[in-house]
Amino acid sequence: MKIHFYFRFCSLVGLLAVLLCGGCTYHGKIHRDIYKHSDYEEKINARVMVVADKFFPQTLTLQGDSQYYFRLSDGLPIAVAEALGTLFTEVEVNEYKYRKNYDYIVELDYKAALHAGLAEVRLENTFFSQVIFHPFLRTELTLTVRNPQSGYAAARYQETSDVFLEDASSSSLLWMTGFLRVITLGLLTPLHIQAYGGHIRQLLEEGIVKNLSSQIMPAMEEDRVNFSKTHLTEQTNVRVDGKYIPFMQATVYIYTDTGLGSGFLISPDGYIITNRHVVEDARDVSVILYDQRRLMDKTEPGKSANPTATNNKVRFAKVLKTNQTRDLALLKMEGENLPYLELETDRSAYVTGQEVLAVGAPRGVEWSVSRGIISAARDHNGIDTLQTDAAVNSGNSGGPLISLQTGRVLGVNSWAIVPSADIGDLRSGVENLNFAVSSYEVQRTLGVTQPVDPDDFPLPSD
Repeated sequence: MKIHFYFRFCSLVGLLAVLLCGGCTYHGKIHRDIYKHSDYEEKINARVMVVADKFFPQTLTLQGDSQYYFRLSDGLPIAVAEALGTLFTEVEVNEYKYRKNYDYIVELDYKAALHAGLAEVRLENTFFSQVIFHPFLRTELTLTVRNPQSGYAAARYQETSDVFLEDASSSSLLWMTGFLRVITLGLLTPLHIQAYGGHIRQLLEEGIVKNLSSQIMPAMEEDRVNFSKTHLTEQTNVRVDGKYIPFMQATVYIYTDTGLGSGFLISPDGYIITNRHVVEDARDVSVILYDQRRLMDKTEPGKSANPTATNNKVRFAKVLKTNQTRDLALLKMEGENLPYLELETDRSAYVTGQEVLAVGAPRGVEWSVSRGIISAARDHNGIDTLQTDAAVNSGNSGGPLISLQTGRVLGVNSWAIVPSADIGDLRSGVENLNFAVSSYEVQRTLGVTQPVDPDDFPLPSD
C-alpha cells in the first residue's frame, strides 16, 4: 500500500515538474477527421490532390499571454481533402512531386493571429471599475486550385473569420485553472496555459470546418463548370494579344514587400527600367515575365493579383541605380536572348497628337494595354515629361509608353492627376491627365545607352 501511494506521489510530482519546466508554452496539433459533412448530390468526376508538403505553414505559432504552437501538417490537409471529397470523385493528400498524376492540385495557405480585441469597462460601483479585454482569434484559409500540367490557377478561394475567445467565467475548465493560478500565486500558470491552448486548438478546428463548409465548398460547387474535364482542354479563354505581343513580352511585372508595379526590358541580357517608387529602398525585387503570366492567380478587376501565391520560379532583379527626384530606377536580372524595347531619346520624336500605348499592370491587372495620344511634351520642374491621355492607374507605374508609329519607348509611365474626395474636385471632372518621364530623361539621368554596357553598371555587392 505504501509503495502504491509512493508511486502515485512520484507521478504527481513528475507531472507538476513537467508543467512547471515546460508548460509555459503550449504544443498541440490540428486533429484528423474534424470535417463531417454529407456529399453533394452530384460529384465532379476529377482526381484532386491536396498538396501536403508545400504552400502552407507546417506549424503555426500564436503569441498571446504565452506562446502556442500548433502542428498543421497532419490535420489541415486531411480536413481539406475530406471537404473536397464531398464534391469530387477522388481526392488524396500527396506530395507535390506527384502532382502530374492528378487533374487538379490544391495548394493551402493558412494564417492565424491572436488579437487583444476591444476593451469593456465594467462599473462595479461608484468607486470601482474593471477593464476587461475581449481577445479574438483571426484566421484566414486560402485554397488555390491549379492545373498541375500548366500551373495555371483555375480558381482561388479565401475566407477570413474572427472568433472571440471564451471568457474564463463561461468555461468551467478555464475558470478552474485560472482560479488555481491565482491561489497558488502563479505556480500553476503552466496548467492554465495548457488548458487555454487546448481551447484555442478547438477554436482553430471549428474555424477550419466553418470556413470550408459554409463558405469555400458552396462557392466551389457553384463553380463546378470550371472543374469539368472539357474545361481542362478548352481554349476559349486563351488570350489573343496579336500585334501587341512583342510589347507585352518586353514588359515585366515587378513586386516587392511593399507594393507592385511594372517595368520593361531594354536589353537581351536583362536590364530593366522602372520607377524608383516601384522599388523604393529595396535592393532586390521579384520579376515575372509575360510568358509566365498563366502561372499567376486569376485577377479580379480592381483587386491586385497575389504573385507570392504562384508556384512558378519568379526571377529576381538587383537594383543598380535610382534617382528619386526623377523617379527612375535601373534593374538587372539574369537572362539571355530576352525580348526588349528600344528607347526613343530624340526629343524631336515627341510629337503632340502621336498615338501611343501604355502597357502595364493597372490595379494589379497585369499586361493590360491602353491607347491614347501624346497630349503635350512638358518641362515639369526641370524634368522632361510627356503628358498623355492613355489610361494610367496604380500598377502602371514603371511601364512603357510606346509609340505606335515606331514601336519605340517614348517614356516611363509615372503618375496621374486624379480627382480628390473634395466635391469641387469631383465636379471638375479630372480625367486622362497622365504623365510619363521621357526616354530622353531616362538616358541623361541614368546614363543608359543601347546596347547597355555592363561595365557602366557593376552589380552591387551584398
